Amino acid sequence: MAPKRAIYMTYGNDGYCSEARKFIEDAGILLDVRDLGEKPLTEEELSQLIGHLEITHFLNSLSESYSKYRLDKRLPERHQIIKLMAQDYTLLKRPIVRSARLVTVGCDKHKIAEMLQINTNGQFPEVNETGNAASKKGRRQHPVARRK
Repeated sequence: MAPKRAIYMTYGNDGYCSEARKFIEDAGILLDVRDLGEKPLTEEELSQLIGHLEITHFLNSLSESYSKYRLDKRLPERHQIIKLMAQDYTLLKRPIVRSARLVTVGCDKHKIAEMLQINTNGQFPEVNETGNAASKKGRRQHPVARRK
């Protein structure tokens, strides 16, 4: 089986982001790293990345630019926020981790592990016959209809 891959997007040096990256790499996930300071996302890339998700999940409210653009007072329309994010990458929460179909924002190891289907101890979870991760308490079984 080919190793799992993900895209890891961040900027600057942050201890939490470095820890999250190490956690992912230690689990055997191959990362394509993108430094948003060197290669910011375009408006089109941001639109595709965010899709129909709530845009505030991607906004870094701790950024100086968040206050500078007065986003703490009122959020403009979605397309205007995306345009601002493309112009100022510090408005994006970090890291952004994207797998083939899913995306997560921030350093929450449990969310990252769930998305990438790895245990929090860095191992891949046990997978049942349907391809779903088995629960910690054992495999879940579907109820079977009983005939009378």
